Amino acid sequence: MRKALGQPLVVDNVAGASGSIGIQKLLSAPPDGYTMLLGTASDVILAPITLSAVRHKPEQLRLLGITGRSPLILVGSPHLEPKTLEQLAIYARKAQAPGLTYGSIGPGSLYHLVAEDLNSRWNVTMTHVAYKGVAPMVQDLIGGHLDLSILPSAGNVVELVTQGKLHAYAVSDAQRLQRLGQVPTFADAAGARFHDFFYEIWGGMFVDRRVRPELALRLNEALSAALIDVGYQQAQLATGSTPGEAMSLEQSEWLLAQQIARFRRIAQKVKLRPQ
Repeated sequence: MRKALGQPLVVDNVAGASGSIGIQKLLSAPPDGYTMLLGTASDVILAPITLSAVRHKPEQLRLLGITGRSPLILVGSPHLEPKTLEQLAIYARKAQAPGLTYGSIGPGSLYHLVAEDLNSRWNVTMTHVAYKGVAPMVQDLIGGHLDLSILPSAGNVVELVTQGKLHAYAVSDAQRLQRLGQVPTFADAAGARFHDFFYEIWGGMFVDRRVRPELALRLNEALSAALIDVGYQQAQLATGSTPGEAMSLEQSEWLLAQQIARFRRIAQKVKLRPQ
């Protein structure tokens, strides 16, 4: 983006409160287009749903475009008996008394809400187990102390699957992953009920919605130019992520609105309240 804009960009890593401190810093800055946010659905959409201390609303931000995507994978302990998604669904219905367990990094997290959508479509009640991080959750999966989890296809998850330390049931994308071609999509494995079971971790570039449209358009065009850079694309692919594609401000607007409505709908269904 430096090249497209003809001026330097300074990266300021602002952590805390599920990304909301960084968002507040953006919203407190003058809406002149000089301050942007690289955030995720978890920061922008889910944090206000789950944390009472978070004051922003996702409608205060404008999405300039998606920088990268990673579909999610339903993985299970290698000790689980069912090995296909169909077998797992049957097992989940039969196991209602003791119940299957699934892990997430906390109530209202992306992994939690996606698993609850799965619960709803299967008409089962798997037991939610909250962890303080992905690493201990993965260790419990490998050790057989936890049954299932939804995890991103980036990082070392694919390696753990290929090594047999985790079992992959399905991918939440429209097509199979190139690195896990044997693992079906949810639609392939479960049919029409899962035709729209598409979830992913995505990163996006945002600005304050008060930024003038012509400035937002300039930044959108600079981002689109950066996304086709070969070096950037190779860096994304090396992490297991798919590089973002150029999109118009109108497309970005539609995508953000669709994501907000979807996650609010799931949160309402599971009666999630800010804590």
